[in-house]
Amino acid sequence: MKKTILFALLGAVILFAWQFISFAMPNFHKASAEYTPLQDEVLAALDDSGLKEGMYMLGQPDPELSGDAYKQAMEVYEGKPWAVLNFQMNNSSAMTMNMIRSFIMMILISWIFLWFIRQQKDPTLFKRILAGLAVGFIGFCFVPYSSFIWFKEPDIWAFLLDATVPWIVLGWLGHKMT
Repeated sequence: MKKTILFALLGAVILFAWQFISFAMPNFHKASAEYTPLQDEVLAALDDSGLKEGMYMLGQPDPELSGDAYKQAMEVYEGKPWAVLNFQMNNSSAMTMNMIRSFIMMILISWIFLWFIRQQKDPTLFKRILAGLAVGFIGFCFVPYSSFIWFKEPDIWAFLLDATVPWIVLGWLGHKMT
């Protein structure tokens, strides 16, 4: 049990540290949060519009339209600009609870991963590293890549890095600790 708890904590530190590296320094995901000098005008226009908080797909017809009307409206948007907008009313730099929740999730994920690799019948270092790579790749394909297919997020390669590097390290660590 001590090894399980130790692995869960070490794994959480590795995953948490990787997220910091990936999103803060050197910030592999910076392409998905570019600065525009037009931000003040855009934010003021959004605030003045009365738009409610939420995530919006801009450049699509009203989903309440009938089938034929929707199809006709779609033709109007074909080849035109579009955007995904995540509009929040209050910017907050308070990070403590977000970091605590994230770290707790990293502990849980590491615990589950250790359980997973302990299920292997013939555990070798190579198989455990492959298991880590498989877990990361499954997660990558299911969410970031599936989303990229439709929404063209510019940081897709950073997500692939996120899905490989820390999970290979966890596979190695899991082999050493079991």
